[in-house]
Amino acid sequence: MTGKRLPQAMRPRGKLGRVFGWLMARLNGGAYRWTVGQLRTQSPRSFLEIGFGTGHLLKLACRSLKLERAAGVDPSELMVETARKRLKRCAKKTAIDIAQGDDTALPAGPFDAIAALHSFQFWADPDAALARVRARLAPGGRFVLVLRTHEGRKAPKWLPNPLSRSGNEIAAACQALQRAGFQVVSMEGIAKGSQGIVAKRL
Repeated sequence: MTGKRLPQAMRPRGKLGRVFGWLMARLNGGAYRWTVGQLRTQSPRSFLEIGFGTGHLLKLACRSLKLERAAGVDPSELMVETARKRLKRCAKKTAIDIAQGDDTALPAGPFDAIAALHSFQFWADPDAALARVRARLAPGGRFVLVLRTHEGRKAPKWLPNPLSRSGNEIAAACQALQRAGFQVVSMEGIAKGSQGIVAKRL
């Protein structure tokens, strides 16, 4: 996609990007709550989100998990601006570290937990990205991955991730997690169009 105008789904911008961000936040509410629920028993003190969008999950994690540090990267300048406003009050009790970037530019760890909701499909090199995720997880840390299910439809050809275009993204993602040194500990259909995977760093 280098040199081309990226789709709104990859990098929201402008007025349409604000509408897209608002819509995605509403549609993903169940996935945000599910993700925090998967991490609650682990009581993580630090959390990283790859592709945080409007910042709704980060805010929920800060409040529900009582995080000491919340970090994240998102390729959209608009979403970084939006999330910073949303997380302003959280910064009184939690160290907030969010920046513009993608899976190739993750902040230094270690993190007790890392999540990527509906951003896996935008990773051009998923094996390299998962290696970076593992390197930033504390021993025994959890990685929560939420994927889009295409429900029999083919994934768009413009998606950068070859595993997402493979026709069986969920199985391919699980195999990639195992190659990267993770153990899949649970899988669950979250809502229509979303599949959740929880993996543990070995």
